[in-house]
Amino acid sequence: MCMTVPLSFVNRKTNIFVGTAGSGKSEIALNVSLELGEFFHVNLIDADVINFYYNLRSIKHIIENKNINFISTHFEDKSIDLPVLSGRVFEALSNSNGVNIIDVGGDELGSRVVGQFKELLDKKGYSLFYVANIYRPFNSNEEEILQNMQEIESILGMNITAIINNSHLLSETKPEDIIRSLKIIQNVADKKDIPYILTVVEENLFEEELLEEIKKYSLVYAIKRYIIR
Repeated sequence: MCMTVPLSFVNRKTNIFVGTAGSGKSEIALNVSLELGEFFHVNLIDADVINFYYNLRSIKHIIENKNINFISTHFEDKSIDLPVLSGRVFEALSNSNGVNIIDVGGDELGSRVVGQFKELLDKKGYSLFYVANIYRPFNSNEEEILQNMQEIESILGMNITAIINNSHLLSETKPEDIIRSLKIIQNVADKKDIPYILTVVEENLFEEELLEEIKKYSLVYAIKRYIIR
């Protein structure tokens, strides 16, 4: 069992988090960044251009107070042109000294920001994590998750390397809600032939029965939710 992010699963160069809108990509990207920032220089790249309210930009002050290099698709409420953003992203991806965490928006434009660097990412190495939440639209069953994964891979021109289970109902989440998701996510991982590496749980939900059940499928990742909805 692992309550913190397992470094063995985190690529030292670039780690990309994708998934449907509302899956919790941003929360996981932030938690991983804050944790890795204790040991490495971290570039946190916000490529979520579809969600104007529940995103990393809304908690920019928390990120910058942790000495994390925050690269956003927006600046002072105005969109940055794609070429300008691309230059900043290219600089981060090319730098061999940092760890890159990329939060990709649940739309085609966000994926394009990352997909244009496919050649560089292939050369430098990356991990592409799909974040699933069975309580969100287009993620409610195996077929919908697999279809969404295929669409994202097609836009990026890259293969998803692992799946993370972040199934929850915000403050209404109960242990049985997470337990219900475990087999679904495992079946998706089996069909994609990729590892099911983490199940995300808030610490207030920790109880022995839940943690023991999760251990049958994956490691546990304890997070704090910063982006309030």
